[in-house]
Amino acid sequence: MLKKVVYVLVSLIGIYLVLCLVGPKKVQVERSITVNASNETVKTKLADFKFFQEKWNPFSEKDSAMKTTFEGETGMPGSKYSWKGNKDVGSGSMELIAINGDTILQKIIFTEPRPGGGDVYLIAKANANATNVTWGMKFEVGFFMRAMMLFMNMDKMIGAKYEKGLAKFKEVMEVAPTSDIKTYNGYEIKEVIWPDKTYFGKKAIVAFDKLSAFYAENFPKIFNDAMNNKLEHTGPPSSIFYTYDEQKKQAECAAVISVPEGQLKGWEKFNVPSANLALHIAYYGAYDKIGNAHMAMDAYMKEKGLMQTCMVEEYITDPMTEKDTAKWLTNIYYVIKNSDNVQISVQ
Repeated sequence: MLKKVVYVLVSLIGIYLVLCLVGPKKVQVERSITVNASNETVKTKLADFKFFQEKWNPFSEKDSAMKTTFEGETGMPGSKYSWKGNKDVGSGSMELIAINGDTILQKIIFTEPRPGGGDVYLIAKANANATNVTWGMKFEVGFFMRAMMLFMNMDKMIGAKYEKGLAKFKEVMEVAPTSDIKTYNGYEIKEVIWPDKTYFGKKAIVAFDKLSAFYAENFPKIFNDAMNNKLEHTGPPSSIFYTYDEQKKQAECAAVISVPEGQLKGWEKFNVPSANLALHIAYYGAYDKIGNAHMAMDAYMKEKGLMQTCMVEEYITDPMTEKDTAKWLTNIYYVIKNSDNVQISVQ
């Protein structure tokens, strides 16, 4: 009888090990929703742990007395959110690791009821006047847990919570007050978080009437070189402005594209690190009238006592495919931080 018991135990252990061999090594869950709010506003709120806890955390509903703490600067890499609750919510922490373009990266660590963790990501993609939001998580599965994963539908378990949280986020955002939006000279100015961005391109002092020619000469070459080097650019053609001299009718600027990873030899590298604050105007119209939007920015900064590190223009609409200048969209950003915020090197 004892031998039979041993044989059964060995057989069960063998079966379990075989299941561990065929079980999943990684698990990834994600859900998406469309939110009728601007991309910048959505991204700012997604990076805010306090807003998450107070407005749309789908996990905290199981413990109304859950204790939470917040560390670091709200919405900035390095900020941290910790919780400790009952057996249903356990305890753990989340840290904002980076903001790369439209993607917010977080690290989640569980300490109770069992240790664990993984990578969490939030993606905010502009979709006309709305924003497509994706919330996802991926984690490695330890060898001896892989058998259990074959009998647990993690996509359903976590996905249901993500769906509920995103639905709440959508609800809150679509009825959110617009107190962070100010109107100056007819332009809406939003205060947003500027994420860390790396660009490649060419810098020069260019006369106002030569700017179009400067862009037309350099943008195709930069895009071409990026494609030939298999580098993925994550944004539209852009300009970084350092000075704008009305008397001399010239600007010190750089024609650039955003390339988050890799190097682009032969072009200057421009890094505009993440900042506490940037001002944003979505300007629609011909380029020769864009000065009015910049005057609105100047008025706003003068009232608030702000100084910009640099100014970035993103040219969203391609004039070659859209002939109606009223539909040309240019995103204007004034990055507010210390004067050493922009770093330049030649690759």
